[in-house]
Amino acid sequence: MSSVIISFADPKRKVLATGTVPTENLPTQSHEGETKKHRVLVKHTFPDQPSTSTGVTSSTSTINALLNQLRKSDVLSCWKVLDDTSSGFKMELYDDCHSVPKYTMICDSGLTFTLFTYHWPIPDDHTLYREYNRSVRAENINKLLRSIESSQLCEGLPHIPDVKDIAIDPTSNDRVPGTILRHSVPKKLANNEAVYEVSVSFRSVDCTVLKESQDHQDNTCKPCSDSLKAITKASKQKSRSSSVPAKAKAPLSACGPEKLRATVKATRLQNKQLEDRLEILQAKIEKDGIGVSASLETDLLKIMGGQNLEVTPHMKFFWEQQMAFMQSKKMGRRYHPQVIRFALSIHGKSPSAYRELQDSGALMLPSERVLRDYKNYFKPKAGINKENVECLREKIKSFTEVQRYVAIVIDEMKIQSNLVFDKHSGDLIGFIDLGDPMVNFAYVEEETFASHALAFLVRGLCTDLKHIIAYFFTKDLTSFQLMPLFWRAVSILELSLQLYVCAAVNDGASANRKFFRLHSQLAQDLKCDVVYKTRNVFAMSRFIYFFADSPHLIKTAQNCL
Repeated sequence: MSSVIISFADPKRKVLATGTVPTENLPTQSHEGETKKHRVLVKHTFPDQPSTSTGVTSSTSTINALLNQLRKSDVLSCWKVLDDTSSGFKMELYDDCHSVPKYTMICDSGLTFTLFTYHWPIPDDHTLYREYNRSVRAENINKLLRSIESSQLCEGLPHIPDVKDIAIDPTSNDRVPGTILRHSVPKKLANNEAVYEVSVSFRSVDCTVLKESQDHQDNTCKPCSDSLKAITKASKQKSRSSSVPAKAKAPLSACGPEKLRATVKATRLQNKQLEDRLEILQAKIEKDGIGVSASLETDLLKIMGGQNLEVTPHMKFFWEQQMAFMQSKKMGRRYHPQVIRFALSIHGKSPSAYRELQDSGALMLPSERVLRDYKNYFKPKAGINKENVECLREKIKSFTEVQRYVAIVIDEMKIQSNLVFDKHSGDLIGFIDLGDPMVNFAYVEEETFASHALAFLVRGLCTDLKHIIAYFFTKDLTSFQLMPLFWRAVSILELSLQLYVCAAVNDGASANRKFFRLHSQLAQDLKCDVVYKTRNVFAMSRFIYFFADSPHLIKTAQNCL
């Protein structure tokens, strides 16, 4: 190694002098080694040598050994061996009736065999292929041929018109699952006659030809049996649809003979029924009809024709409305305001005359229920309205003593928090409103938008009475706010309307549960741990029972699961 000279500018400090180059302690690779040289590929040429086909010789010797074993056995007496070459061989077995082999086995050079029955290929998933691994060996060829000879042929589908109509030739390309093919097998010529006969069978495109062990006990394989069931089912459906008459707009060219006959029969029956009804109507008119004079008939025809109606516009409009009502359904009628006013005028003068006119059918007028909605209209507002109380009084004026028992249903509904200007009263609607300005001032510190609507519904226990006696706009309702509102509604029902309140129903909200507990002072003499009833302060002899709404209880139980 060459010597390295390091010079320093100052002997006390180890600093390289200017212009010197370091030669010691230089950085090196962590794994240094010798660099391997790449191997050079050299192409060598050899003189031509004669090739030997060892595989072909081995395959030929195996096939020859296999055929020699067959010749020694008695199986080959029934089978014919063809194309005995190095590429494979073919074996055929004929019957006494047909000119084509009943069974054909083709074995290639790899000793893989393929079976045909009357030139129909056996499916690749057949039991024979799986049992022998689709390979011919010297130790199993005798057993394989015996198995083929003892196999039972599938007879295919029966020769019925439904099968013949949908069968196609094997040369067709329209092969889908469920297709029925026509399998024709030529027969031998008898006495040298030039008359060719064939045996025809109908098979499913998936037919196994040779029945397997898991097939049905009958003479058909499973694919053919399934196809026959599908054809039978389709035939039954077609026969049922053919027996139904065609629709009014159905094209006759698309209907079969049976459907056309059913349509003609149904049309004749319908015409006969219409003729019978016409005869009955004519007999009834002759028996119960009332004759009119010629002048009255002329006037009626003019009215029906729309003549001379310009003189009385109200009569013309009323008659047009009546004609429109006659052409519409009862539940789809929409009455014009002028018709409503006319009906209210008649009903206000004499309700009994209005009912007689309506029941006679001479005019189509609104029902009394529709008129009541227009007659009892009032402007609603939060709280207990006098007009609303009078409307309820009108409903219950005919109630008996038992029918006056009612329950109060209390429920809150979510509403959109917003302000609405009422142009009639000039008020802003949307703030919290408990029905009384003093109550609002006591419970609400500032003007706040309402988020819920609290409704008090009066529900009859022995009748179908349903009436909202009051509603309020609330937000975060408390039991102390609910207490006076409830008893005020009870006082109106008990004292003013003589209705007997015996129950209060609401959901299981915390404010409602505390509202029940606030009545513990009134229920002290009842000696009960849970407050489920209280005395009616307006009728101390009766109780008001508290109930939780069943749908809300079911919903709460579901949420707790």
